[in-house]
Amino acid sequence: MPNYVENQLNIVQYAPQIFFASILVFLLIGWIFGRYRTRTSEHVVVRDSLATAIFGLSALVLGFTFSNATEHYDKRISLIRDQAYALKQVYQSSNYLNTTDRITVQNTLKQILIQRMSKYENLQKMDDLDSHNDALAKSLNTLNEEINQSIGRAPVSTKNLADAILRPQLTNLLDVFQEGILNGKRHPPAIIDRFLFALLSIGALLSGYSMAVKKEEDWFLTALYLGLIWFALHVIFALEFPHQLQDPHFMNADFIKLQKVWQ
Repeated sequence: MPNYVENQLNIVQYAPQIFFASILVFLLIGWIFGRYRTRTSEHVVVRDSLATAIFGLSALVLGFTFSNATEHYDKRISLIRDQAYALKQVYQSSNYLNTTDRITVQNTLKQILIQRMSKYENLQKMDDLDSHNDALAKSLNTLNEEINQSIGRAPVSTKNLADAILRPQLTNLLDVFQEGILNGKRHPPAIIDRFLFALLSIGALLSGYSMAVKKEEDWFLTALYLGLIWFALHVIFALEFPHQLQDPHFMNADFIKLQKVWQ
């Protein structure tokens, strides 16, 4: 996928359709050119070995892209669960603080939760994501300051518990959120998507050409192939960009449950 598509996040949701449209166009171009060759030449040969090599390479890159997207998706889901659990731990352990500090810390935690849930909403480009990350990082710094100051003012009966339990939990929360901020922009190099785009388009061109030359136009199988390719591309991009191509309520399920408990 070109850098333009990466930077313009509002069109990421249309990436599978863009790939599919290119495959369909090149398939038709190949078929038209094949029909033209059969009309203008007495003997046209399709080198199956070369076509098979290109199709095999396409399958290899497609499989690699799918595997990479799955790995990234698993990591993001794991971080979401870790972040929700870290927020829950710190919220519960804030009971070790005095009443005023506890309310302040819990309000900041609720603000962080809201910012995290809305981080991927209304994104038009990467700069918008950076802006949301900066606001989240600022709230995390505020929480860090509040808790460290509050531990010193904690009641004598719970001060040691706050220092031994709440402080390590705060450190863990900051770490998992920092990792999430960095991981949110982790995507495969654009050249991989460009290579896949080129291979699938060339493969479609060869398929259409071969069908026309060999007079083996089976449009039912062709439609089935196109449908499966579109679905495969949709799955890959949905795994790589889940917040743009999947239901946000599904992605924020752990945060939503936590928010309901805090209300």
